[in-house]
Amino acid sequence: MPRTEEATKLGRYHEQHPNTAQHLLEAAWRHCGAIQDIIDRLNEADTNAEAHLLANRLHRLAFRIRPASSAE
Repeated sequence: MPRTEEATKLGRYHEQHPNTAQHLLEAAWRHCGAIQDIIDRLNEADTNAEAHLLANRLHRLAFRIRPASSAE
């Protein structure tokens, strides 16, 4: 899996960019678009089992990022 390589790239990325959060969000948006394209292609190919596994993984990922609750 490329996760170790991705972590290394992100580590270097963090050192290079002072506005890391903005760059990470932009990268996340690009990846979300790519995932959406892949999901559309999976639906066209009628691969229900794989799509179901991907849906479960994406559902778990959605809970990993939560907006900070405001102290209002």
